[in-house]
Parts: sequence; structure tokens; C-alpha cells
Amino acid sequence: MIYDDTLRQILLAATLGIFVIFSVWGGLRPESLASVLGYKLESANSFSEFHAIYVGVFLAQALLCALALVRIHDAVLGNLVAIFLLSQPLGRFIAAIRHGFPSGILKILFVMEVAGGVLLLAIQPSAG
Repeated sequence: MIYDDTLRQILLAATLGIFVIFSVWGGLRPESLASVLGYKLESANSFSEFHAIYVGVFLAQALLCALALVRIHDAVLGNLVAIFLLSQPLGRFIAAIRHGFPSGILKILFVMEVAGGVLLLAIQPSAG
């Protein structure tokens, strides 16, 4: 385990930035983001679900990252960010069992989610 406030803050800030980018992209250009992710938005329900996840949940994750960033010595906050990050590739893995692994950008996101979550758990804040 590595104890380094600065490295952990860099990881949290990068994660925060990625969630904000996806949230803004999803809010402003939902069809564009959906297309990149490999699906279409075709009904009020699909738009609603898309916005619930890619705008609502992703903004909540960004806020958790921001809180963990400013309260760096409260290790549980950053660890919760890691758990949320790792739950995404877990869901992708469960889907892969029945439908195959994702391709394109989703494969890249899968790797980034695993790497980010593991790194956040491996790099803990200093004793303060």
C-alpha cells in the first residue's frame, strides 16, 4: 500500500474530470454519447434512463470525487469512489458472461475503471 495525499488527489481529480466530461456530454449531446457507447436513444424512456445514469449518477459520482478530494484524509470517501468505479467493470463483466466483452471505447473504459479503482484503493492518504 502507498500512502501519498498528492497521488490520491491527482487520481480523484482525474476521475472527477472524467465524470464531469461524460455528464456534460450526456446532458448536451445525448444521442452522440449514446452512439459512441453503442446504442440508440429512441423513446422517452430511453432518454430518461440515459439521463438518469449518464447525467444524474455520473454527477453524483463527480460530487463524491470532489468531496473525497477536499477531505483527502477521510480515506473512506476515496475508497467509496473506488468501489463505485469498480462496480462498473463488475457490471460489464456480468454482461460479458452472457453477451460477450465490450469493444471500442467501452473496452477502454473497462480497463480505465479497473485501473482507477485499484489504484485508488492501493494509494491511501497519509496519516494526516
